[in-house]
Amino acid sequence: MYNKLADVELRTDETMEVGVIIAPDEAYAEQIKPFLAHKGGGFKWHLERSVVESLDDLETRFYIGKLDGEIIANIMIVEHQHVGILGHVFTTPTQRRKGACKSVMQYQMEDFRERNGEALYLGTGYNSHPYFIYNSFGFESVFPRSGFMKYRAVEDFDERYFAEAPVHAKDVVWNDWAKMTALTGIVEGDYLRSIAFGIYGPANFEGGFLGFKQSLENGDTYHDAKLLESDSGAIVGMATVSWDTRWQPNTAVLDVFVHPNFCSSASVLLEAINFPDTKIQCYTESTSTSKAEALQNAGFHHEATLKNQIQHYDRGIDVSIFART
Repeated sequence: MYNKLADVELRTDETMEVGVIIAPDEAYAEQIKPFLAHKGGGFKWHLERSVVESLDDLETRFYIGKLDGEIIANIMIVEHQHVGILGHVFTTPTQRRKGACKSVMQYQMEDFRERNGEALYLGTGYNSHPYFIYNSFGFESVFPRSGFMKYRAVEDFDERYFAEAPVHAKDVVWNDWAKMTALTGIVEGDYLRSIAFGIYGPANFEGGFLGFKQSLENGDTYHDAKLLESDSGAIVGMATVSWDTRWQPNTAVLDVFVHPNFCSSASVLLEAINFPDTKIQCYTESTSTSKAEALQNAGFHHEATLKNQIQHYDRGIDVSIFART
């Protein structure tokens, strides 16, 4: 479905039509797919599927600018329950410096707020030209000197979204995409978050989710994966069991990361995981006592402690290894 939003005048006095394609839309697929054909890997995989099929409850919107019926600028939003990721910002090289992208973004942000959108995330280069454009629309660094940025349409989003509530474990689906980035992007909590994803501290999971989802569908890399969802719909924890091929026979690595407000619910995740019949190791910061307790309740035992294994700013972090055989 395509909705026209406005006609805008560019710096060249040309009139550009701004609108939004709500995927799936096979008619517009033949225009948007070649326009973003330079996108590769998981991004191309999502793009090609989203325009022709529904991906669970994920909402994919392409905000476009058109001159003489041809797309010259695009901004994509993937979203669920008012939380989204902004990406695929692109203007045809010959149409740049006309104000096309900024005009599209103005209407995209207005539309997001009008639909009661609450939070957006994006990734760009810190202190780059795009960084300052996004900053002018209300985006700010998730942590100092970072190109991982967030936008809040409501001031108390983080406190309300991650407020304590009943939880349940669930499988990973497409509409968890932006909500997993909301979790991996929190500043508080453990620094060591996922060995499999290489996440240490706040991180943008935009691209990581696509590789993760593709691996789950292909049945490789991960033996099992579960998410912890609160009754408000927020993803507040994640656990994966992946294969550690450094050792023969293969061992498995369990990664568990839970929002600090839900540390006592880590056991809910572990109870839902289907553990393989092999040795499993879990790495955790030695100060994460609630996580250690949940692991021990799940049949893991403390195997070793690696002193100063991770350097974080001016401090070393001891890492404990828990194992289950």
